[in-house]
Parts: sequence; structure tokens; C-alpha cells
Amino acid sequence: MIRLFVRIVFLYSITACTISNNQSPLENDYFKISLDNQGQLTELLEKESGKNLLVPGYRVSLVTIESGGIDYPISSWKRNGDFLTFRFDEVGAEMEMKVKSKDTHLSFEITRLTPAKQIDKVTWGPFHVTPADKIGQSIGIAYDDIVAVGFMGLNLKSRGGYEQISRGRFGNAAQNIEGGASLTGFVRNRSVFRTVDNWEQKLVQAVPLQDSDAEITGAKFALYCVPAAKLKAVIEQIVLEEKLPHIKNGDTWNKISNYSTSSKFIMPFNVKTIDACIDIAKRGGITCIYHGSIFETWGTFNLREQDFPNGYESVRECSDIAEKHGISLGAHTLTNFITTNDPLVSPIPHPELVTAGITELEKDISASDTELVLHDEAVRAAYHEPNLHKVNPRWREHTAVRIGDEIIEYAYATADGKLLLKECKRGAFGTRATAHKKGEQVARLMSHGYKVFFPNISLQDEMAKNLANFFNVANLKRISFDGIEGGLAAGHGRYGSDRFVKVFYDHLKNPNIVANSSDVTHFGWHYFSNESWGEPWTSKNFREAHLGHRIRVQKGLKEDLLPSKMGQFSINEKTTKKDMEWVMGLGAGFDAGVDFYISPNFLEINKEANEILAEIKKWEDARMEGSFTEEQKEKLRDPYTFYGLEVNDGVAQLVFIESWAPEEGSTSEENEVSTLPAAILVNSPEAPVSVDYKHVNRTTEPGLPTSSTWEYFCVGEKQKLSYVIRLPKTSKEPVNGIYLKVGTQKAIMPFTLEPGDYLLNEGTQAVKHFSENHSLKKELIFEPASFTVNEGRNLIEFDYKGSETAAGPEVIVNFKTRK
Repeated sequence: MIRLFVRIVFLYSITACTISNNQSPLENDYFKISLDNQGQLTELLEKESGKNLLVPGYRVSLVTIESGGIDYPISSWKRNGDFLTFRFDEVGAEMEMKVKSKDTHLSFEITRLTPAKQIDKVTWGPFHVTPADKIGQSIGIAYDDIVAVGFMGLNLKSRGGYEQISRGRFGNAAQNIEGGASLTGFVRNRSVFRTVDNWEQKLVQAVPLQDSDAEITGAKFALYCVPAAKLKAVIEQIVLEEKLPHIKNGDTWNKISNYSTSSKFIMPFNVKTIDACIDIAKRGGITCIYHGSIFETWGTFNLREQDFPNGYESVRECSDIAEKHGISLGAHTLTNFITTNDPLVSPIPHPELVTAGITELEKDISASDTELVLHDEAVRAAYHEPNLHKVNPRWREHTAVRIGDEIIEYAYATADGKLLLKECKRGAFGTRATAHKKGEQVARLMSHGYKVFFPNISLQDEMAKNLANFFNVANLKRISFDGIEGGLAAGHGRYGSDRFVKVFYDHLKNPNIVANSSDVTHFGWHYFSNESWGEPWTSKNFREAHLGHRIRVQKGLKEDLLPSKMGQFSINEKTTKKDMEWVMGLGAGFDAGVDFYISPNFLEINKEANEILAEIKKWEDARMEGSFTEEQKEKLRDPYTFYGLEVNDGVAQLVFIESWAPEEGSTSEENEVSTLPAAILVNSPEAPVSVDYKHVNRTTEPGLPTSSTWEYFCVGEKQKLSYVIRLPKTSKEPVNGIYLKVGTQKAIMPFTLEPGDYLLNEGTQAVKHFSENHSLKKELIFEPASFTVNEGRNLIEFDYKGSETAAGPEVIVNFKTRK
């Protein structure tokens, strides 16, 4: 009887202890959270005010697990010191989590998960909280003027927000909801092969990771609740304590360093022009010269030999010269985009390029066959682009497949029981056309309108290391991860983007360089100084290109606790001193720098060049020295009123110049005029000549093709195309390197057109070169001088060899086919 009594007392003690442990809150000096017996979050209590910051009536399982596409909440849990053990009875799983109470936050780390292989994903929250006046979407904070609540991944695999397969300027770790804000995070099992759709491609082959990031175990997050006034200091303390990336400008964290906002000049420096570039930068008070297109190829990152004859060492020579003048150099990249002339593609494509829609040949093909029959029509979505005509066709320029070591372009895909690839270009991009047997593997290569392919997650690491090696040797101090959405290509969501940045930084000799990107990501937030985007070439008016975006993004940057930038503007022969007063004043209003595209010969091409550079220096110096009052900044934030600046004894004075209104916009319609003289090509109802297609070779966004892509509709049956390429006599310079591509057929014309000259082809292999007075200058026969068009819609791409520093002349092209 005594033994029975003792046993009952013992069991009661254990039960009471378990209940007590479960009900005891998890807390630090600022806040505490409480869970019920099913692991649901019932309270997030801010201690100073005594308020529960959860949205009223809201409860959520602290974590859920996903298995087989179904989410399972916690069934029960127990606590043993710093360790919580969660049971998920519906799926027979158990998770152990270590919780540590720190001065600034609570950390949650998954230390054990069984059975690990059956669990696809673990999600924290979403936690719905009431502070929501301001949202740091990327870093994951929701706050007002009094209190802030944040949830942050403490390593790369611990992802803020929810899975994102499409691009976005900022992340989704924090989002506005009705009545408050939502904070969440997740970790995915990346040890298994998956087939996924991403922002550009269906049925992507997402290969597994081969390191510890493949596992869910080890995922770690921080939850914090602090006074809003202490927010930046607390986050920096968390970053340091948890050994997260802490990038500095000098001795200052880049999130609070004014240097992170400093303006830069984007100039194509090389060993011959570096002195001129430095001179212009010094006149403008600019401390960074940044090359927007330094690489001949992306992937292995080869340089242009004519600009840098000794390769990376030549760039180092330039950076050493600039450093003596207090100027740093930087370089632009498109993250993980791979150009088709890179050794990773040509002449033998790397086995770890991203592929999609794996199938096999239905029958043998020779080295010259131009139609492929594929076995599995079920993968049609990877090959066929049914909505291509509804979008800008440049986003699908390279429709290509890989068979062995051969890349094959195709014009379009059809399906009638079998998947057919039509009008194939064999041995594309310098690969070798060969015969292939029935049953050989065929895979779509993921492509993009920038005329690039992509690496899988393993090859991407090697690319990041290649880029870091270049920065180490060249001693560069700034980078922009433009095209960071390319990290989605590997099929691992925004994890792929963040991994590229982390691997790059891990392999830098000195990680303290200034970086920005086109999008801000959750883990990338720790590396980036800001987001800087805005394409100046999209508007003829200096002030109006993406003006709405530029203003909106300042709010996003500020709430995400990132320094500000106004994006890119272009200074050219048409730029005025007033333009500078407007943009530099607007930047001063937002504490934001400006990134300017500018030519090394700017002093020669703009009559106001010295005044413009002096204006930039005056505003930049005043802003960096903190000369503007808050009242002045408020005035300067009005984009439709601008001021001149006078600085006397360090005191800034604004002098009203003018107010302005945006120009009336007009939709850009297709040119419906044909100016082709009948003496060149006769127009008739049976064989109509097309309207004028006009092209100017203009380097805009780095990596963006300079070519034009046009839709030409042939109302007759499949036939040979006649065409005329004209250089108007008003042109100030000749053009050469003319490039014409119809479907997969492409040619570079071996002619130089002088002003007034034109080329004529009437559907034969002969191209005739005429002068302005219609005198024949040259006639050449070459392959492929003639092109075949299909009935209906045809995509035609056109370009010529241009200058990287200035827009080329306008060239006019006309086409003709029979009805």
C-alpha cells in the first residue's frame, strides 16, 4: 500500500512538473510569450506596457510541419530546461528545439527532427501582431513609434517569410494584414530532388544541396520585441551576438553609415581612360567609379582584352591609381546569369546548367535534322510558350534544348500526341552538331531574354567564387547584385539568391565592400547597403523615368532600416544644370545618393559639363556633411518643386528655382509608316512592304541586349523573306556588324553602311549593298543571307555593332512577303 501511494505521488509530481513547464512563459527582459498545451501561441506580452501584442482572438501553432503537402500543427509539448520537445501525432513526428533567452531576443534552434526524411518543411507562425504602422518586409519587423516586433533567420537556411518563386523588390518576412502585421519564417528540406516552376520556367530540375543547409536540423530564428527607439541598436546587437554578417564602412555598420548612401559614377574605365575618369569623379566630388559592363563573359567572368590586356591585374592597376586619389572602384554583375559565349556554355556546355522538362528522343536524328520528336508530351509546359505573343518576346529569346554536349535552338513547339520541336538550329552557341540516338536524354535549358542560361545550385557556388576571386585580385570595393532574381533559377526560391551573395562574401579577402541589389532579400539584408534601381533610358525626360518607383522605394528602404538611394540616372550631352539641381535636391530630401551613368568624354560632349559636375559636388558634400535641416529636407522631397543650393560657413540655404508638372504621357504605338522608296522595293497589294521598323543601338541597363525584337506577320504561306536595311543620310556615322535573326536563322552582315547606304535582299543568298544614289557598291553571297518566314507571326531580332558610351544612329528595316 505504501509503495502504491509513493508511486501515485511520484506520478503526480511528474505530471505537475510537466504542466508547470508547459505553462511557464519563454521570456527575456523586454517580453514574454506563452503557449497552451497544444503549442499554440496565446500571448506575446510587452512587459513595459503590459499589452498582449498578438492580434485579438488570434492563436497559431508556434511551428507546423509539412509532410506530403499537408501541414500539421503541434499536438503536445513539454519543456526540459532550454529544450522544448514537440509532438505531431497525426504524422508521427517529433521535434526538439533549443530556446535561449538573450538580452535582446529569444532564439529558437531545431536540434532534432524525427523522422527527418518525411518532413518537407517547418514553418514558424505566421505570428499576427498589432504594431503595423511600419513594415520592414525583408528583415522581418513590424513596428510603430512605440514598440517593434521582429522575427529573423539566424543562418542562411532559416528563411524569413514564405517561399517565393517570383521576384519582388522587397521580401515578405513581414507583411501588412487586416488589423496588424504578419511575421513568419520557414526552413525547407533541400536534400531531395524536386521539380518546380519558377518565375521564368516550368518544370525546373531543382537538384539537392550537398551540405548542412540540405537539412532542416540547425534552422535557427530570433524573436524580439523592443522599444522602437532601440530597434537599430538591438538588431545590430543580435547580428553581432549570433555571428551574422556585419559589414562595415570603415568602423561603422553599413546600416547606419552615411557612406552607404554615397553617390557613384558609372563609367567604362579601362587602362587608357582611368585618368580621365578620375578627373571627372574628382570634379563631381564622387568617391567611387563603377564599371557597368566590365565583363566579356559572365560565369567565369572574363574581361575585355582590349580594355584590360593583363586581365584582372590590369584592373588592379586601375584601382591602385584611383586609390591614390581617394577613389574606390567597383564593378557590375548580373549575379548568376551565364552568357552564351562563356566557357560554361561554349564549346562544351557545363553539365550543371539548369534544365527543365527532362524527356528523351522518340527517334534517331542526324547532325542536320531540323525537327525533333520528343517522347513525353507531358513535359510540354517546359518547351511550349503559349502566351509568348502577349509579352515582350525578348524574355524568351533562347528557346533551346541540350542533348549530350550539343545545344539546339528551336523556333516553336507543337504537340499532337508527341512533342515536336520545329525549325531547329543545330550546334547552337558554338557547340557541335552531332547525330543522336533514340532514347537519348533531352532537356530544356532555362533561358532569359538577356540571352543567358543559368547554373544549378552547385555550379552557382563556383560562379560566386569566380566573382569573389576577381574582386580580390582587382581590389574592388563596390558591387551591385543586379538580376538577383536569377537565383530563383536553381529551383530553391530566394534561398538561391541569398546563397550566391553569401558564397561571394565568404570568399572575399575583405568582406567590407559596399553592395546593393535590384531586390532586397532576407539574408542578403545583412550584406546590402541599399536597393538601387531605376532605368533612366525608359523616358526621354530626365526627371520622369520611374519617378514613382524611386519615391515609393524610399519608404520601403527606410522601414527596412536600410540607407537610401535614388537609383540610376544618366548624364549625357542633353543634361542640364537644372537637372542636377533637381535630382541632387530630391536625393538630399531623402538622405539618398544617386548613381550616375556618365561617359569619360563628358567634358567634351556637354557644354555645361563643368557646371553640372560642380553642382553634384556641392550637393553631395552638403548632404554627406549633414548640412540640411529637417524642414529643408521636407521641402526637397517634393519632386515637382526644386531649388538651388548656397552653402555659407557650412550652413545650407535653398533658393527656389521653379515648380514643374509631368509631361503628358503618350502610349508608344507601332509605327504605321513605310518610308521605303519604290525604287528600292516595290509595294503592291499582292506583296506588301512592311511599315518601318526602327532600331538604335543603345547601351542601357548592363547586360540588357541592345537589340530590338520585332513581330512580323506574314499573311501568306511559308516563304522566303525580302528585306531592306537603310542608314538614313542624316546619320552622323557609319554602322557595321549588322545582325539579323529570324526565328533560329541568324547572320552577321559583312558590310559597312555609310550614311544614305542600304542593303537589299530579295529572298536569295545574295545581299546587295547600294549607295544613296542607288549605285551598286558590292554584292556578296553568304550563308544565311536569306531567311524563311512562317505564315503568321514571326519573331525578328535586329542589331548592329555599337559603342558602349553613346547611342548609335537610327537604322530602318523593311520586310516584304507575298500574300
